[in-house]
Amino acid sequence: MEILKMRVTLAQLEAFFWTAQLGSAQRAAQHLNLAQPTLSLRLKDLRGALGHDVLERTGRGSRLTAEGRALLPRVTAIMAELRGIGGADPARDVAGPVRVGLAEGFAVTCLPPLLAGLLEDHPALQPEWVVSTSTTLEQALLRDTLDLAVLLNPIGDERLRLTPLGGQPTSWVAPAAWDLATPVSPRDLWSLPVISNPPPSAMHRQIMRWFGGSGLTPTRLSICTSVAVIAELVAGGIGAGLLPMPMAARYVAEGTMQVLTAEPRVENGLLVMAYRTGVDDPKVLAVTRTIARVMQAIDYVES
Repeated sequence: MEILKMRVTLAQLEAFFWTAQLGSAQRAAQHLNLAQPTLSLRLKDLRGALGHDVLERTGRGSRLTAEGRALLPRVTAIMAELRGIGGADPARDVAGPVRVGLAEGFAVTCLPPLLAGLLEDHPALQPEWVVSTSTTLEQALLRDTLDLAVLLNPIGDERLRLTPLGGQPTSWVAPAAWDLATPVSPRDLWSLPVISNPPPSAMHRQIMRWFGGSGLTPTRLSICTSVAVIAELVAGGIGAGLLPMPMAARYVAEGTMQVLTAEPRVENGLLVMAYRTGVDDPKVLAVTRTIARVMQAIDYVES
């Protein structure tokens, strides 16, 4: 007796696509205005037609199997073709959670316009923002606990795709009450209190490289994990620091912080967009495009 093989349908592929995008059958059903049992049946029929699982349950949601990860780019292309035929707005079809990491010094100034940009470009996206040091974010990308990140001076790994955004203007700053004469050299600062992120952060590497060029090491170095707290400590008269210029601008305007011209000059940090090599997730690619657009619009980086 001949066994008829089930056919793959567009309805099944649509159910798979949105479940993969949104992370659960329940959210996919809501997005498609379907009853959840209807969507679940379509996923079951797709599994039967393919002969293997493309999704597996995890807690309250679903995640792709290896076969599902291989299938998703092909289904994404099909969905894009359908949108083109129907004249739909592709921005409305990029939806669901996406985990985005931002280096803290960058996030303090740039997170508000990035939020506004994503709401404008892709209102159905649900970004989950993680703000930390670049080295912490880089490790999170490699562990697959982040989808993409904006990093400062990353250490680099062949498993990550890095796209330069530009230089982050950076300068030594000190409490205004110190009233230091400029330009300052490593010998002027090496015995004064200096506050830095912990090693091997980008800030710590920049500071040690600047002093090390003159054969010096700061003797009163304090460690703080938060760039924003370091800015408050500098403004409060505790020590000098190395901060992004846009972040320091408010304190300079308030008269609590002094920007120090340095000799030798401080190298600007390089901001890069990073995600895992081989990733073809429409959500990740959509966020990278918006970040690049917003960075150009607000003129944050230097070439």
